[in-house]
Amino acid sequence: MENEQFQELATVMERFLAQSGELEIAYKALELQTEQLKKMQEEVQQSRVLSALGEMAATVAHEIRNPLGGIGGYASLLARSIPPEDPKRKYVDKIIGGISSLNKIVSNLLVYTRKTNLQKQSTDLVAWADAILAHAEIEIEKEKKKIAIERMFPAVHLTAEIDGERLQQVLLNLLINAIQAIEGEGKIFVEISNSSGVAGSGGVAGVLKSSGDFAEIKITDTGKGISPENLENIFTPFFTTKEQGTGLGLAIVKKIVDLHEGEIKVESKVGEGTTVRIKLPIA
Repeated sequence: MENEQFQELATVMERFLAQSGELEIAYKALELQTEQLKKMQEEVQQSRVLSALGEMAATVAHEIRNPLGGIGGYASLLARSIPPEDPKRKYVDKIIGGISSLNKIVSNLLVYTRKTNLQKQSTDLVAWADAILAHAEIEIEKEKKKIAIERMFPAVHLTAEIDGERLQQVLLNLLINAIQAIEGEGKIFVEISNSSGVAGSGGVAGVLKSSGDFAEIKITDTGKGISPENLENIFTPFFTTKEQGTGLGLAIVKKIVDLHEGEIKVESKVGEGTTVRIKLPIA
């Protein structure tokens, strides 16, 4: 009798444990679905906000650009009639510079708020990045700074499906930020690798395609760094610590990386420098 009761109790315990396991699995599935639903709601809300901003930005751009065009035209005519050595010329040049800055703000606002359709194609990331770095080196010469760009590229071709033009805006923006963060002398390291960590410097041989889940582009500078409180807000639209900044540059950078289904992370220490990592899926 006792043996039968023991077996019955053991059976009940087994059923209880089995049901507990099933409940735990169901609970975790529910948690995951709740998290996904919350994320979808946030995306829908963000989409609505961007849609409203896009309509507003288009109206603002139209209303601002028309008078700006007239002001710019008259300022250019005025500049032609004033010799470069005339003290009054600097005021006209400031007007022209201000118009250029306002046009840039309007353009960035439109880029951030408008829906962006990517034109992806298979791209050799090494050749693509090398061409952009050449532009950055010209910018360094203009700034008259002693900054060296160190290339750390894989010894094989690393290809990915990207919109090269849009991502060029991302890399160039990050490089210009790195240049501006360095006062005097310094270095900028640009590394390209795949998910297996294949990276190095030297020649190019062979083709590496679909060898990992993602390609990583890492930009490290030896600049002044970013404080922890500012680091939390760097991708927030209209947040800026620059006098002439619009606060949209890094927001646009994140938007373009997100559209590529990639991710971007920033690490920084004040006085030591900043590292930006961009991960892009390899098709």
